Amino acid sequence: MRFMKMGSALALSVCAAPAIAGESTGGPRVELRGGVAWSHGHTDPVIGAAAGYDFDLGKGSFAGAEVSVEKMLADDTHWEWALTGRLGTPVSKRGKVFANAGYTFTHYEEAPHLGGGYEHHIGTGKAYVALEYRHVFGDYHEVDAITLGIGTFF
Repeated sequence: MRFMKMGSALALSVCAAPAIAGESTGGPRVELRGGVAWSHGHTDPVIGAAAGYDFDLGKGSFAGAEVSVEKMLADDTHWEWALTGRLGTPVSKRGKVFANAGYTFTHYEEAPHLGGGYEHHIGTGKAYVALEYRHVFGDYHEVDAITLGIGTFF
């Protein structure tokens, strides 16, 4: 519960500071993702979804917050929820890199996670594909995952 409160406070502070400053040009986004996760010598496919909000910090950089849900497609696994903050910058006209950090809430424990990725805007610029790596630092549930997502900003 302590980690859930800390994660909620992190997500709210990431959202509130840019909004107070009047910088909210990133907007809301949703994403479907799938990939592979490995833990304790086992590798399994993973599926999930995320919803978030990104804020323009000026000069192309952004900060954002998201809530996500994912599941490894293996026996005896449960849905995992995560609260994540992101910070990134553009590397091309349509691409940007980001780092992320937050907390993952599993059936067994609450654990911090760190990761990073690349997001590439396609079409009109509102749709995107994203490649992300994440490591969950759990005592019981230490997991690495690489996912490919497709999403859109509104």
